[in-house]
Amino acid sequence: MNELPYLGALAMRHAWAEREYARLHADIVEARLTARARATEKAAERRARLRARFGGLPLPRRDRPAPHCARAAARSAGAVGLTGGAR
Repeated sequence: MNELPYLGALAMRHAWAEREYARLHADIVEARLTARARATEKAAERRARLRARFGGLPLPRRDRPAPHCARAAARSAGAVGLTGGAR
């Protein structure tokens, strides 16, 4: 991957470098796509294991934020309005 910037300049002048640049770039794109697919599969397996293990447990309710968070948000929003800028 470190060769890619150097070959970019050469690719403008030589056909061999242009082909090599394209090959390296394709390898990098393929490696990124493969890594993303593997990470997605691993995350799905992890979620499936957790669901199988803790599937019967009730989930905590998250419909309301904690009261102190709402007060802090209102306080910081009010402070920004009074001073005219961010802290």
